[in-house]
Amino acid sequence: MLEELPILFTTEENLILTLAFFTTVIILYSIFVFYFYMFLAKKNIIKLNLNQYNQYENPTLAKIFAGIFYIIEYIILLPVLTFFWFGVLAILTLLLAKGIAVKTILLIAAALVTSVRVTSFINEDLAKELAKMVPFTLLVIAISTAGFFEIPLFFYRISEIPSLFSNVPYYLLFIVGVELIMRIIEFLNATLKPSNTTDNETLFEEKTKTE
Repeated sequence: MLEELPILFTTEENLILTLAFFTTVIILYSIFVFYFYMFLAKKNIIKLNLNQYNQYENPTLAKIFAGIFYIIEYIILLPVLTFFWFGVLAILTLLLAKGIAVKTILLIAAALVTSVRVTSFINEDLAKELAKMVPFTLLVIAISTAGFFEIPLFFYRISEIPSLFSNVPYYLLFIVGVELIMRIIEFLNATLKPSNTTDNETLFEEKTKTE
């Protein structure tokens, strides 16, 4: 059935349908990029604050369980969410890009996601700019490339989506590894430096930011 879909769009009588199709593609891609940079560029993406369930009064037990909650929240759940955005970005890049090998697309997606996560620890505004600049640049390049509006080519790229996931574990390990390193550095920095924060400021509490 997938092979028959391009024929529906290639007849002159269905130019409006073709226009509507690519308009929808661009709109969906733009919506994805918006939520991509709004979500992924935050240093602390998750707002579960599992440390609130740490009710131990013993300082040693409190630190141990605080560390466990920290690992669950930021080293296990966060990489899973990050990888979800990596997968969606790779699929969309595959659909938009022309003449780019699947391995190159995975490399681009992994490098972008990892760069955004690292820069979010430095400056969230910088991470947001990076997270939206590169995807929108890819969209501009795709639109201006000959053959972008060829429906058969678009559906051919869709048929290549399963091949994206052949080498995914290696990229997942890289993204998770970098996130782990950044979290460990942040944890050690907060642990070793002199404590001069107030009682309601703690490493494991979510910091809200008003804009």
